[in-house]
Amino acid sequence: MIEVYVDVAAASVEAGGTEAGNQLAAEPQAVRALRYLADAGIRVVLVTGGSGEPPAELRGAASEVVATVPVRPRGPAWYLTSDIARCQGASARLRTVLIGGTPPTGSVRRCDAVARDLQAAAMEILAAVAMPAGTEDRVTP
Repeated sequence: MIEVYVDVAAASVEAGGTEAGNQLAAEPQAVRALRYLADAGIRVVLVTGGSGEPPAELRGAASEVVATVPVRPRGPAWYLTSDIARCQGASARLRTVLIGGTPPTGSVRRCDAVARDLQAAAMEILAAVAMPAGTEDRVTP
């Protein structure tokens, strides 16, 4: 089974408030994108990274919440993050995708891919799952 790990921060926006510290609110398009992945049979896992509990809407779209991405995923996996520092040290089974921008010029850290938002990343993952590399040249009888 393919797994997609998603940083809570990459799927959220800050909800301002008068309380100490801003709360995170689920980004509606991100929630929809995570549901697309889950509906396609992909296991969606939220990564808190020490940021506390994810918004309820995000939790409802995921099958699990973890503090960190496992060093060795069980099978093919993707990691969607908005923090370029988290692209470092991933295993060969884990493709990292930077959400929301391009790495700074001359950056030593590299992600496997870049997507403008979580919805674009989800569509790329769904396309990759539907047509794995190397199958485009095969002809089915």
